[in-house]
Amino acid sequence: MKSIDVFGKPVQEFQVKTAIGGYLSVFSLLLIGALFVTEFRYFLQLETKDELIIDQNQDRKYLNVTFDITFAEVPCSILYMNLVDPKKANVMHVVHEVYKQRVTPQGKPIGRKIRDSLRDVAATSSELVEAGSRNTSVQTEHATVHLRCGSCFGTHVDEDDCCNSCEEVRKNFREKGLNPRPTDFVFEQCEEEVYAEKPPLEQEGCEITAKMTIRKVASTIHVGVGRLFKAQFVKTPSLDFVTHLNFAHKIHQLTFGPDFPGMVKVLDGRDANAHVPPNTEHFQYDLHVIPTRYIEFTGEEIVSHQYSVTEYVKSIDQTQRHNELVSAGLIANYDFTPFEVRVTKTRKKFTHFLTECCAILGGIFAFTGMLDNFSYRINKSMARRSASTGTELTPVPPRS
Repeated sequence: MKSIDVFGKPVQEFQVKTAIGGYLSVFSLLLIGALFVTEFRYFLQLETKDELIIDQNQDRKYLNVTFDITFAEVPCSILYMNLVDPKKANVMHVVHEVYKQRVTPQGKPIGRKIRDSLRDVAATSSELVEAGSRNTSVQTEHATVHLRCGSCFGTHVDEDDCCNSCEEVRKNFREKGLNPRPTDFVFEQCEEEVYAEKPPLEQEGCEITAKMTIRKVASTIHVGVGRLFKAQFVKTPSLDFVTHLNFAHKIHQLTFGPDFPGMVKVLDGRDANAHVPPNTEHFQYDLHVIPTRYIEFTGEEIVSHQYSVTEYVKSIDQTQRHNELVSAGLIANYDFTPFEVRVTKTRKKFTHFLTECCAILGGIFAFTGMLDNFSYRINKSMARRSASTGTELTPVPPRS
């Protein structure tokens, strides 16, 4: 076996130790330690693999939408939300929780929240002018694609069944064994209780939050002036102010499904203000929702959605209302791409880590050995030159 030993050992008597070699040895050990720690930390980090594939989960017909928006200068008494399809018809059978919170110009809450229903919103300039001037009560048993009504808030199997009075809502809650008088909010049909506790102010805004379970079809979220709002809860001598509302807003949250690590929420924190008195505004957000599947290294999956957005704003002059084809308020159009983004988290292979460590060791020793040999030859050459000129120097011993 000795004859095939490729690791020849130098004879100890022929080895030369120098100060430079000692410094290089210490430097090599420190550099190896630093690179090893860096490589180990890199090894512990998860690798991310992004793929774009055809969405093969068309059987997932529903998703959850959550948003939170504050309108600093629009009172809650006239602000409503609706969900319509591309043909401007109401989307039916939407499970929803909508809350409105009155706020001061500084953003402080006023009184209790109002649990609201999906309601018809003024979709044209003429409807905006007529808003609030009609009979504010809707007496119907069931909502239609052209008419919304007060919700029963989950006490009926059909989400589109109507509860037309405060007492009717509370009766349904008592029959279901639920609390008919929640302490932190009131039902939309009992809205007068909120304004009895805290009368309307001349300047107040509204924060509207919503959670909805919707079908995966293109639709539009419209937040604006309700066609049948209750004028008695607005502290203003004339209803003409609705045609000059400032729809400046701040989007606190907008998501289409659960969060996952690395998710980019494009519109969260967005402030939008383009008010030019005496006009009102049309804010439009075109959202392209992308189905996303996040897979952890443990195999756990999170099915959610990302989105990209295109923004558009238009100032509406009510003196030219017959020429205006857009609606006032905030409009969020969303559709779904036929592709799915798959984000996979995996751990790096341990064999790769060992290979990198061997490369570090071999590379550092080879490089510092080259530097040591180079410095030794320079020192030896300078010693010979000094000896030829008669200068006394410490002789450099020969090196094997």
